[in-house]
Amino acid sequence: MSAKRVLHRVRDAHLLAAIVALGLSVAQAVAQSYPNRPIKMVVPFAPGGADVIARLVGDQLTAGLGQPIVIENRPGGAGGTVGTKSVTTAEPDGYTLTLASPGPITVAPAVYKTLDYDPIKQLAPVAMIASAPVVMVVHPAVPAKTVREFVAHAKANPGKINFASPGFGTSSHLFGELLKQRTGIDIVHVPYRGATPAIVDLVGGQVQMLFDNVRNVQSFIQAGKLRPLAVTSSARSRETPDLPTMTEAGVDGWFDGYYWNGVLTPAGTPVPIIEKLNVIINDGLRGRDMPAALARLGMEPKGGSPQDFATHIAAELARWSAVARAANF
Repeated sequence: MSAKRVLHRVRDAHLLAAIVALGLSVAQAVAQSYPNRPIKMVVPFAPGGADVIARLVGDQLTAGLGQPIVIENRPGGAGGTVGTKSVTTAEPDGYTLTLASPGPITVAPAVYKTLDYDPIKQLAPVAMIASAPVVMVVHPAVPAKTVREFVAHAKANPGKINFASPGFGTSSHLFGELLKQRTGIDIVHVPYRGATPAIVDLVGGQVQMLFDNVRNVQSFIQAGKLRPLAVTSSARSRETPDLPTMTEAGVDGWFDGYYWNGVLTPAGTPVPIIEKLNVIINDGLRGRDMPAALARLGMEPKGGSPQDFATHIAAELARWSAVARAANF
């Protein structure tokens, strides 16, 4: 190789290093001045539900950043997809966040072919906040006190047992489809417009079974109006320690499934900003007030790095996609 070519390569390498250094210094400068105005957190559901978690996170971020977090509820679409879509097209500057949950992030992309956003490519994970156990409950009239007994009853009555969900393509719906696939039972899906009407009809006996967050059905369980059979996670829940997991209950091939919330921001947001947000959220989850507030909501603190959250999202999306394909959605 000629000396001239070597000099050109050395010059190019120095130029590339200078560009990289400049980019890093700019990103760091942006992070140091961030934030200098209020931050918006989109909750893609109606008020009174997930926005309670958003306000807990918002309070922690406000204390750590010195700027208010404005909660914006944007319900609409299938399982929160409208509000989530709005975040994918926002400026990647750290001033738009979203409180994420399984519906619009790992379930809807697995179910709908025409979904007009990609959560993996268009959203950047910041931190996982908390998880909540999902429980399989039945109406007391169902002659089953275990999952095995429910499966036996369903096999003896094919097509006669209805299971409710808050809507087509929700995680509750897919848990029901997963149960069908793993046990070979024939039960009928009845979608509702939200969890509340689904629970009302289950308590009233119009449908026979439902998968839902423990916190949504706990009062009915305590009142004897619903009977819990198992939790969907791989380990027993602190909320319901006497309930077996689906695997313990005899359902082979079940995977670790639970409800979760986390914070995402548009892809392309500078890494130093994401890391700054992550540190503040994790500090709150290791404190006293935030875990105590989450516990009152029946949720367990999670936390972790942005990469931890990204790994969880990718794994869950792959598993739900397999369930959706098997169900021929």
